[in-house]
Amino acid sequence: MTSYLDWLAEMGIDGAHPGGFELTKNILRKLHVNRSSSVLDVGCGTGQTAAYIAGQYGADVTAIDLHPTMIAKAKQRFAAMAVPVRLHRASVEALPFPAEMFDLALSESVLAFVSLPKALAEIRRVLKKGGTFIGIEACHERLTAAAQQRIAAFYGFRQLMTPAEWKEALEQSGFRCRHFFYTAAAEAPSQGAPLIIAFPSTPEMANMWQTHQQLTAQFGDRLGYCVFWCEA
Repeated sequence: MTSYLDWLAEMGIDGAHPGGFELTKNILRKLHVNRSSSVLDVGCGTGQTAAYIAGQYGADVTAIDLHPTMIAKAKQRFAAMAVPVRLHRASVEALPFPAEMFDLALSESVLAFVSLPKALAEIRRVLKKGGTFIGIEACHERLTAAAQQRIAAFYGFRQLMTPAEWKEALEQSGFRCRHFFYTAAAEAPSQGAPLIIAFPSTPEMANMWQTHQQLTAQFGDRLGYCVFWCEA
């Protein structure tokens, strides 16, 4: 059975994380990333953000993902753009890097799918002391338990948390939150042109896209994303 992540990978969808790629670029403009910055893109997907950081800022970029199709498409992107991103097939729960290696780590719609305590501990471990962790992750307010279960089952989330729960998890893992905000999907600013998707290759994938649209429409006032800017 095709999962939501399989569907994203097969369709080659970029910027599927909450807030879209424009949000990512807006955040990066505030981070003072430069050629001396060492950056880890956790769960890079097809490599859009990692390639942008390497090309736009000249930073030293490392990217990881577990999905084989995502890895293949990211590899193709990095080669086509001639950006020197180091790509690893690896889990955020067990990062294959020494301690205090990176200045900046980013996660975009990744942590809902993994063991959160393990992932946060690993991200903090590989960040330099005082390093920055930026997350753009799914979040909700006032969803019923039944609605949370339905959404989590469709997307494959291991957890779907409120802003307060996110803040608590980050603090318990030793991060200091400098900035944190939540935006409901229905209140999010437009991210430019709508996503155009080629006709899905199977009825199952077509149904998956339809279900995604239905969930967004039904729960957009209570389901959204949080953005956090933390220090290790």
